[in-house]
Amino acid sequence: MNSQRSNTIKEKGAAMRLRLSNKWQDFSERMHHKRRLVLMDTDTFKENFSMELTGVNIFTYVGISVIALILLSMLLIAFTPLHNLIPGYIKPEQREEIVRSAQTIDSLEQIIDGHEQMIATIQDVISGKPLTEEQKQQTEEISEEAVVYRHSKSDSLLRLEIEAKQKQYKESKKKKK
Repeated sequence: MNSQRSNTIKEKGAAMRLRLSNKWQDFSERMHHKRRLVLMDTDTFKENFSMELTGVNIFTYVGISVIALILLSMLLIAFTPLHNLIPGYIKPEQREEIVRSAQTIDSLEQIIDGHEQMIATIQDVISGKPLTEEQKQQTEEISEEAVVYRHSKSDSLLRLEIEAKQKQYKESKKKKK
């Protein structure tokens, strides 16, 4: 019984291999079968272009054409400004500018945080709240030598004007006495 089953399985396998080999032979024959492509003028029936083709030739021509188009588009993108349209492509100059901007933003954030702490300390002093140990340490760290006083031209002119008015006021008081 087992020998009959193994024989039928072997026969089925052989038949399937034969069918596959026949299909491959049929496909191979179709690929090598010659066909003619002809372009004719419909009015005069004059042959303008003719070419003998096989399936292998068509496959080869299409493959070469696809590869040529891919190479041409790659060259076009690589050596023209079209590469700027590719998402995620960044020029080295833009990358440097982004890094500089990020560094500037970080330093500005640190300055703003310092100013906010200073404002909070000033508000606490104005409202009469006692300073915390941290705030005391921060105020002690700032020495008078570290503070740079700058006077603008308008500030100097304003000071001179106020001093002149104070002198006039004092002189007018002396005259009244």
